[in-house]
Amino acid sequence: MPVATEVAPITRNWWMFLVVGVISLLAGILAIVYPDITLLALGIFVGVGLLFAGALEVAEAIAGSSEGRTLSAIVGVLAIIAGLICLRRPGESLLALVVVLGVYLVVAGIVRFIRSFSELETRAAQMALGIIDVILGVLILSLPKLSLVTLAVLFAISLLVRGAFMVFLAFRLRGARGEETPRTAVSA
Repeated sequence: MPVATEVAPITRNWWMFLVVGVISLLAGILAIVYPDITLLALGIFVGVGLLFAGALEVAEAIAGSSEGRTLSAIVGVLAIIAGLICLRRPGESLLALVVVLGVYLVVAGIVRFIRSFSELETRAAQMALGIIDVILGVLILSLPKLSLVTLAVLFAISLLVRGAFMVFLAFRLRGARGEETPRTAVSA
């Protein structure tokens, strides 16, 4: 199957990557601007972000290439469960939030790093994001008594990096969509 045929459905939905990226950037900025944010608000931000990330991973598992489906499904389900836990009990336990965030970032980073080997164009960016997620996850897990302010800033960094990458990817997909249309018309 030609690459253009596999990419076409994704390029039609480039705006979804943009929406997730902008939401991630906004959540990251809010977490940095208001470092004294309550655990309740942080839990809600994290829960919603994890639900969006999980939904994207599950969509990738359903529509993506066959070699990455299992990993995408595992990360997606993990993110959705973690998001639901954060939304269900956002203010009860900082330690639980630290563990949920740390484990999610480590697992998501490892999976992103492994999947980067099947990506040709974005391999370096995917590897870098994976490494950043693992480092932040390990840092969060190794220092469980971090203050809420520090936790908010660390997770904000992850949200900002992830959001910037998603916005970049959205515009790359939009550009690929524009390049694809004339070729299809010429070949038809």
